[in-house]
Amino acid sequence: MRNTLFLLLVLLLIPSAVPAGNDDRAVWTRLATGLELARFDTRTKKVDAAGDLLVLRVDPDFWELRCLQAGSATEGQGLKLPEWGKRFGLVAAINAGMYQADRLTHVGFSQVGGRVTNSAVNDYQSALAFDAVNPTDVPFGIFDLDETPLGELRRRFRTVVQNLRLVKHSGENRWQPLGSQWAEAALGEDDRGRPLFLYCSTPLSMYEFNEVLLALPLELVAAQHLEGRSQARIWIDPAGAAGAVVPRNSGPVLPNVIGITRRTEEE
Repeated sequence: MRNTLFLLLVLLLIPSAVPAGNDDRAVWTRLATGLELARFDTRTKKVDAAGDLLVLRVDPDFWELRCLQAGSATEGQGLKLPEWGKRFGLVAAINAGMYQADRLTHVGFSQVGGRVTNSAVNDYQSALAFDAVNPTDVPFGIFDLDETPLGELRRRFRTVVQNLRLVKHSGENRWQPLGSQWAEAALGEDDRGRPLFLYCSTPLSMYEFNEVLLALPLELVAAQHLEGRSQARIWIDPAGAAGAVVPRNSGPVLPNVIGITRRTEEE
């Protein structure tokens, strides 16, 4: 009994062996209440201020997602990300998904603010949904369409956007090893239902990219592909970038983006 008590005392005195990467404060830079930034090196899978993977974590209690598509407010044309930000008062923006040859129409089903902007449903098995009809519903989610029917999502949320699945709930890499490599813009969801804007400048296969995400201290449970190669972009208002190095040029014209605006005044 005495030996057991001695062992317990020793264990209590030993500092907890929690990896540094699991310390939230060691990973994330606070830009504002509910808005945090992290950068990682995809090769070492460690926090790195000059890393090639940028992650913006958004708390939907403080920030509102907006899906913006080319239309009357943009004279029917797309805009570059900083232009989207300036025109609609965004603090950050990323691709909303791939688009068709007309350079306007989203490739999958798209419903924005309750209005269907593309009724064509393809075989992609992931859907972003937010702006719930019932205020008691979740404010944001990435849903697996082989688990939750699209029709259900359309009834529950005013905005639903179908995209290519990367990671299925809860944390299942749906891609096979090898395959083409490209820079990537993606959208993730963590285990607390927070959106993650993901941008990786190093070309990786989707299998490799998913494995990196799942190995990092993101608590990621689901992710979907937004865009790849030179069309993949992220933008953060320089006033709140906290030293983040985002793509220096303004990038291509994009017909659809996901942006964020403040939901409430910062406390």
